[in-house]
Parts: sequence; C-alpha cells; structure tokens
Amino acid sequence: MTQEKNAQDQIEQEALVAEWLKATPGFFERHANLLAEIQLKNPHGDRAISLQERQLSVLREQNHTLNQRLSAMLHFGSQNDKTQGQMIAWLKSLLLAKTEAEVREAITAGLGAIFAVELVKLVDGKNLPNFCGPVAQADDACKALLEEASQSLVVIDLPNIDAQLLLASTVLEKFTADMGRFYLDQIAELAAASMTRAQG
Repeated sequence: MTQEKNAQDQIEQEALVAEWLKATPGFFERHANLLAEIQLKNPHGDRAISLQERQLSVLREQNHTLNQRLSAMLHFGSQNDKTQGQMIAWLKSLLLAKTEAEVREAITAGLGAIFAVELVKLVDGKNLPNFCGPVAQADDACKALLEEASQSLVVIDLPNIDAQLLLASTVLEKFTADMGRFYLDQIAELAAASMTRAQG
C-alpha cells in the first residue's frame, strides 16, 4: 500500500513539475546548463544522454516519420495521376470504337492496363455470382474461366447488358473482399454504356 501511495505521490509531483515548466517557458533559457547536465536514458542504447541530445533524437525521429508520410503521399499522388491518365485513354478508346467487337476489345485491353492484371474477360450472360476476393473462395464456375496462376479476381455485372466483367490477377492482394466497389461499379456502367451504343 505504501509503495502504491509513493508511486501516486510521485506521479502527482511530476505532473506539478511538468505544469510548472510549461508555465515558465524561460526557465531553460535562464538555466541553459541544465539541458546538458540532465541525463536521460538513451532509447537506442544503454548509455545516458543529455536532454539536448534526447530532444535532437526526438526531432530526428519526427522528421523521419514526416518524410515517410510525404514520400507515401507523393507516391499515391503519382499513382493516382497515372491511373487517371489511363482512364482517360480508356474512355477515348471506348468513344472511338465503332463496332461491338471493337468496344469489347477496348474494354478488355484498357482495363488490363489500368488495373495491371493478366486476365480481363467479358462474359456473356449473368451466370456467375458477383465476387471480389481470393480465387480460393470463388465459385467453381468462376475458377473454370481463370488461368492457373490467377490468385484474386473480380466478377461484376454490366448494368442493363446481359454480360459480366471478369478481372483476375496473379497477385493475391490485388482484389480483396473489403475493397471499395465504387470505382468498379463506375467502370461497369461505362463499359455497359459503350456496348449499348455499339449494339444500337
């Protein structure tokens, strides 16, 4: 019980010290020598380091984390720009396609490039269950249309068209059960509109 009380007292005292230091911003300016004299445990080793060194270490770590985040943002931004460019090229090819055969070719070739997948098929009829995830969990009818190396796939209906779109990848993480379907639904609508125009 005494140890618990001592620990609680220390926590309260430390909180008071912390509040006092925050309320007295000029303290370390007036006592600059303390920055070098106060010794802290080095998080990356056993030797003690000064408060100044610890602050520098924290700043370096924060800077490293920020650089990683910035790099990730730039990477995603670059990927988004690339995908947008591919989407525009795909839409252009759909608009230029005159016959149904040309539209089908534009749909499959363009989506293969956008998603960087090895297999894109337009399947006549709506006999396959809509699916997004690993091949191992897919319906046998879907598996029958795939290549041996396929690991993940998407099957999506084309609205107002008696056809389905199938995309398959050799990468297991390419299509997952929890990925958003909004982008895929938009693609299906664009593909269906192009086929309807060609058939009309």
